[in-house]
Amino acid sequence: MIRRVLPFLILPFLLSCVTQERSVRREFIAHAGGVLDGYVYTNSLEALQHAVENGYKFIEVDLIMSADSVLVAAHSWEDFNRMTGNTHRGDSAMMLEQFVEQRIHGRYTPMTAAMVNDFFMSDSLLYLVTDKTSEPVILAEYFPNLKQRMVVEAFTYEHYQQLVDEGYFRVLYSCMAEDFASAITRNLMFDKLFPGKRIDWIALHTSGFSYPMFKLLDSMRRFNIALFTVDNYNELHPWQLERVKMIYTNTLLPVPGTAEIP
Repeated sequence: MIRRVLPFLILPFLLSCVTQERSVRREFIAHAGGVLDGYVYTNSLEALQHAVENGYKFIEVDLIMSADSVLVAAHSWEDFNRMTGNTHRGDSAMMLEQFVEQRIHGRYTPMTAAMVNDFFMSDSLLYLVTDKTSEPVILAEYFPNLKQRMVVEAFTYEHYQQLVDEGYFRVLYSCMAEDFASAITRNLMFDKLFPGKRIDWIALHTSGFSYPMFKLLDSMRRFNIALFTVDNYNELHPWQLERVKMIYTNTLLPVPGTAEIP
C-alpha cells in the first residue's frame, strides 16, 4: 500500500523543485534609459519616462562630469557631442549651461544629476543604477537620499568596499575595473576571515562571460552576476542564465508583474 501511495506523495515535491529551478527571478535594467524611438544611450528624460511606462523598476544612467565639474547624464562626451550635432567637439566636455541647452537627436532632454535625483525621488518604486562613476563622495553629494534604492557599479575594490559599508542597496564589482582579477583573487583568499567584506555581486560583459570564466567563478564561489548588454534571449546559453540575476538591456521588456525571464 505504501509503495503505491509513495510516488503520488513525492511527485508534487519533485515538481515544485523543478519549478523553482526554472523560475529564477532576474531583474531587468533599462540600459542608459533603454531604447527610445530606435535610439540607445540617450540617458534622456524622455528615455527614463519611457522605461517607466514599459514597466522597468531598475533604470541605468551614465554619469560623467561637465567641464565645470557638475555631474550630468551621458555615456561619454564623444557620444553626447555626436548625438547633439557637435561632432566637431570630439570628446571635449561642455560647460553645464551649454549642456542643458542641447537636444539629443534634435528632440530629447539631457539630464543633470540633480534632474536624475528628482526623477527617482518622485517614485519610491524605482531603483537608480549608476555607471561611469563610483566615487562614494560624489554619489553621496548628488544622491543623498537614494542610497537604499541605488545599484552602483564600482570600478575599484576600494570603492566597492566603501559603498557596501555605507549601505547602498546593491554594489556590483565591475569587470571593467583594472584590478578586477586581483581583487577577486584577494577577496576569495580572505573570504572566510572577513565574510562581511567579500564580493557578492559582479558586473560582467557578455563577451567576457565565456564558459571557462563561468566554470572558474563557479568553482571559486557562487557570485551573483549582472550581465550587460543583452537584447536577444538567443544570445544567452542556458548555463549563463543559471547564474545571471540582473540583465542590462536596451530592448527586452520586463514580464508584467514579475522580474522573471519567460
